[in-house]
Amino acid sequence: MAKQTSSIKAVGTVEKLNFYKEKGEYRARAKTGVDTERYLNDAAFANTRASSGRFGWSSILNSLVYRYVMPGCKSGTLSSLCMKKSFALVNEGISDEEVLRRLHSFLDSLHCLAISAEDFEQCLPALLREAEAREQDKQARRKKKKNEKITFIISEPPTEEDKELFMNESDDFDWQVVFAGEFPKDYEIPICFAGRIIDEFRGLKTVLKRPREKIRDEWVPME
Repeated sequence: MAKQTSSIKAVGTVEKLNFYKEKGEYRARAKTGVDTERYLNDAAFANTRASSGRFGWSSILNSLVYRYVMPGCKSGTLSSLCMKKSFALVNEGISDEEVLRRLHSFLDSLHCLAISAEDFEQCLPALLREAEAREQDKQARRKKKKNEKITFIISEPPTEEDKELFMNESDDFDWQVVFAGEFPKDYEIPICFAGRIIDEFRGLKTVLKRPREKIRDEWVPME
């Protein structure tokens, strides 16, 4: 875990680096764990993906039945028990309709459902469509790449080199900045930070003048 020594500190994640604050010190470290892209595509994780997929699907099916449990009967213990039963049924390889029926039958035997078997049977087509829609939505959200975001804490006027870096090298990730530190009187934030400034970040506040566009027309005399 390396210390951040620059006057400009960072909190957030960019590519494989994680910037954070711990015990009053700003540090940086490499991200650990399996990369998402590798997990989703590497054959070595095929069994893990399959098991995770079955668990996620059983969770959806369980929620479709558990919603009919009467409010006074709901509990963490019952929810956990239903989830285990749903996962076991999905692992049996039976149809989704049959999983829903058996979950209903199990809860009905405990006299805690607000829907009869006949009415539940009528709801099955709609419940299966909802389950499929929820699964597709989950897959779409999983494929959508998360934007990496980082917050810079600037405690003193940035150098020209710093400003050039922010202007030319910061388009590959989402970033924001807070100016909190010692600055000359009437110091105005450079224009390169326009649109990126936040008022507060974890107790640090920006109290400087905001940058503004300066347009000046200059007439050049012709010889």
